[in-house]
Amino acid sequence: MSRNLFFIFLTIILMIIGCSQNNLTTNTFTSSVNGQEIYFREYGNNNNPEILFIHGLMGSSTSFTNVAKGISTEFNVTLIDLPGHGNSGLEIDFSIDKLTELVDEFINKKYTKPVTLVGYSLGGTIANAISEKSNNKVNSYVLIDPWFSNNTSTDSLAFNFLSVIEKNAKNSWATNNDSINYVKEMNPDLSEDQINIISNNRFDYDIKIWDSSVQKGTLIRNLNVPSKSPLLLIKPAASLIKESQIKKLSKNFLNLKVQAIPDTTHMIIFEEPESISNLIKNFIK
Repeated sequence: MSRNLFFIFLTIILMIIGCSQNNLTTNTFTSSVNGQEIYFREYGNNNNPEILFIHGLMGSSTSFTNVAKGISTEFNVTLIDLPGHGNSGLEIDFSIDKLTELVDEFINKKYTKPVTLVGYSLGGTIANAISEKSNNKVNSYVLIDPWFSNNTSTDSLAFNFLSVIEKNAKNSWATNNDSINYVKEMNPDLSEDQINIISNNRFDYDIKIWDSSVQKGTLIRNLNVPSKSPLLLIKPAASLIKESQIKKLSKNFLNLKVQAIPDTTHMIIFEEPESISNLIKNFIK
């Protein structure tokens, strides 16, 4: 009997340890930028290396759920909701400059040790802009199919066209089921869970984000002094980023590694979350 009690006690202890190492906590950060509140979630253990994830346009912290689960046993993972997305309201002008200022302040106030910055799509644009500010708390960067502009009239027209399509779609939805059907039509090969994550994010985001010209300021600036921080660029087969833009990044980052994942689209974080988790883990190690 005593032996059975010992094993029961041991099992309970191990369960408690496991939960404490991979628990989910939620919190909010209030910025000095217009008092903007930022909602964020954390997975993992504070004793592990830090990773901060920044989602893309019309996404949220939930966009990285499957990627985060794959690395939270080895890293302490933080996922934020950008203004107007997820549980974060919209109190600022939705521009690259304001978003960069906001995330940069979040990093400076939250972290006491080095952090790896992971940005997807628009999040990658913000991460790159933070690198231009030379934040010394960020020791490495991962950009997943980042969104950059060449500041041409074609880029502006394309963004304006996208905003019209997305606003019309969102204004036509009466319930979340309408959003689900919209996402299913665009991404029929994704799982039901992935479709639900994307559709919830698209249904919930603040449509006023389109009132700002967020595409302005997405040009890759030339750094006077190239960064020595390692940068991993993950790109899908059908990528937003152009080869000319990769060349610009290579001049700004002395330690640039490009990793392509075949048979993927811009929805790469949903199509290949395990591959992305492994690439991030191997890159940081």
